[in-house]
Amino acid sequence: MLISWLGEAGLRIQTKAASAVVDPPAAETGSKPGQLAADVVALSQAEHRDRSLVTGQPLVINTPGEYELLGLFFYGLALPSESGRVHWRIEAEGLSLGHVADLNHQLDNGELSQLEGVDILFVPVGGKRVLNAEQAAALISQIEPRVVVPIQYHFAGSRFSYAAVDPFLKEFGAKNISPIPKLKITTKDLPAEETQVVVLQP
Repeated sequence: MLISWLGEAGLRIQTKAASAVVDPPAAETGSKPGQLAADVVALSQAEHRDRSLVTGQPLVINTPGEYELLGLFFYGLALPSESGRVHWRIEAEGLSLGHVADLNHQLDNGELSQLEGVDILFVPVGGKRVLNAEQAAALISQIEPRVVVPIQYHFAGSRFSYAAVDPFLKEFGAKNISPIPKLKITTKDLPAEETQVVVLQP
């Protein structure tokens, strides 16, 4: 599996059989991913997302439920504490991914159970309108993923008043982290013990 960060909450996920884009970021966010090709587009919400960035005729999903296409399984999670927003659990190639875009509060036990066992968690860390460093670290300790990829923090060109990723890295105790362009990962690459933090370049 190959994972790219598009800026803001946006991801591109590529497997051997298919590709998906989650939350393609709109121009007002400051992200400029350009045109993207994908078989599936998953939207957490309408605000600050731009479906038109994805070319072709992908399957577009934006409501709670279960969806499957070409070996990609999407589970849209509706949280009782929120309305009008969907979080995603994605299963493919033996990996389980959790994506909690725009989350700005802690989850209760019932909500946490929907993300139990995810291997890779994409979590907002920039504060202001989303989880801050301390809140994100607390959530990660509850979910206990194998890999964490921070999203929704300040980067060059970002138009939201997020904090940078550094406070989160310090809070989580992640040292000597260098951003990488893409995350290439299989089940064999998952760390056996401590949670690994991966910072992606937008």
